[in-house]
Order: sequence, then C-alpha cells, then structure tokens
Amino acid sequence: MAHSQDYLKRIKRFAQEGGYLSIDTPVTSQNLEASYYSVGGSILALREALKGEKVINLMGGLHHAGISNSSGFCIFNDHSIAIRKLQKEKKIKKAMIYDLDVHAGQGTQEIFYSDPKVFTISIHQDPRTLYPGIGFAEERGEGLGKGYNLNVPLAPGAREKEYLEALDSVLPLRKKFPHDVIILVLGVDTYKEDPLANIELEIDSYRKIGERFKDFPKLAVMFAGGYSKATPDLWFSFLKGYL
Repeated sequence: MAHSQDYLKRIKRFAQEGGYLSIDTPVTSQNLEASYYSVGGSILALREALKGEKVINLMGGLHHAGISNSSGFCIFNDHSIAIRKLQKEKKIKKAMIYDLDVHAGQGTQEIFYSDPKVFTISIHQDPRTLYPGIGFAEERGEGLGKGYNLNVPLAPGAREKEYLEALDSVLPLRKKFPHDVIILVLGVDTYKEDPLANIELEIDSYRKIGERFKDFPKLAVMFAGGYSKATPDLWFSFLKGYL
C-alpha cells in the first residue's frame, strides 16, 4: 500500500541472502522482523488513537523509507502504511502528519506527494546542511496533492525560541484541513547534544512540545530519531507535557 512490489521482493531477498538498501540500511532476517513489528505497532497505534486513547509507538516514525528505496535505518515507512491500511478499511478518509525529526522525511513526502487526503508538515534542519538533502520550502506537492506538503526548514543552530515559533505557526493548520487522525513523528535528534545534527533544543523544550500536543484528539505519537545519550530523558520530558 505504500511500497512497490519490486522493493518488497528485494527486501525479502536481502533478508535471506544479506544486502543493503543503502550504505546505512542493511536487511537481515532479524531487523526485518523488527520492521514488521514497527508497522504493526503503528497500525495498532492509529486504531487506538481513533478510540480516543493516548498512544505511542516507540518503534514508529521510520520516515526515510520511500516507495522503492530507503536509507537512514528505515526499511518500511510504518506510519504511511498504517494510514493507507486504515483508509483501505474505510476507518479514516484523511490524515495529518506533523514530522518533528531533525531530518526531513523524504520517504513520507514521496509516498503522499500527490495525495490530497494526507497533509504532511515537516519541521527540520535546512536540507542544504543535512541528510537527506530533500525537504525545501518550495516542495509543496504535485498534481492533486499540490499544497498538501509543507516543509519548514530551520537554520543550523536554531534554538528553542525559533523552533517553537515555527511549530506554533503550523499547529493551527489542523483546523483548516479536515482529518480523522493525526500522526506526530517526534524525533528528538533536535536536541543540542545530538551528534548527527545542529538544532539546539534543551531537554525542557520537549516538555513544551508535549504541552502543545496534549489536547490533540485522535493523535498517534511515533518516537523516531534520537542519537544522544539523553534520548530517554527527552522522551520523558515530552511525556511530562503530553500527559
């Protein structure tokens, strides 16, 4: 529903014989099984969100997996598959995605780029300075999906004030786009000590982010990227605000 048949066949072959989807994304029988759980967890998370439950998939938000390719440690784009599955089951018609990972989710963007039923909003470090080099403000979607993809790039070194201002500027968009469920991809690699990027958020910044999403109905949270030793503390800080 989100990936091509050729891509799925390649993954299964790599799981048996060994292989890499990209330089940083190997496929083995073990991590393929984990990826299936990631997808199942996101499907379950959306089902629970529709019931009004507050729910988090610790293994969700693998947003670098595209239609026929991947990188960034992602094999399947779990939340995109979950959206498509619930649409197929007629449980939902439209969805929103708020992606706060420091890296642009080029896989999610590709999957929904021409789809007017999914509004994707991503706040990330300027792609001229960071992997994957995609996610510029002028990338707004195409065809029927024109205007339903919004990228908000931030300069390296951006701190809490600039970040929260950017977030506050896009949160009201949920009131303009009718939707049945919202997904939050909460990468915590925006933390100032994360080794892979250059956004300068504090630990307490994530509590403030959590507060902003606290009263969102039918929200499923995905704990995505985060590569500093403080990652668990950042998750708990978000939960202090969210719960």
